[in-house]
Amino acid sequence: MNSKTVFDVIVVGSGMSGGYAAKEFCEKGYKTLVLDRGEMVKHRAYKTEGKAPWEMPFRGEVPEEFRADQHIQKDVYIYNDFTRHHLINDKDHPYIQEKPFIWYRSSMVGGNP
Repeated sequence: MNSKTVFDVIVVGSGMSGGYAAKEFCEKGYKTLVLDRGEMVKHRAYKTEGKAPWEMPFRGEVPEEFRADQHIQKDVYIYNDFTRHHLINDKDHPYIQEKPFIWYRSSMVGGNP
């Protein structure tokens, strides 16, 4: 691939939706580029997998000073001391919500065997 390569489709993110979209486009013959970013997460080498609350620095809870960095995502059901390292810092990656919508944003690659 060089800087003059032309793609029919660019898929941003290879998570569940992006990965499936890329598969469908490729199967239909579209020249598809998939872009991803973030820390490589090795399957079965997750930082907090299988830890008990007493093994975590904050017993599974998130102190208020950390919640301030993720002021939107702090309300997502998956947000806790076990998972917060997977979520993007809302202050570093700001976005405006015209209507409240609870969602989470991560930046990681991998996790498959």
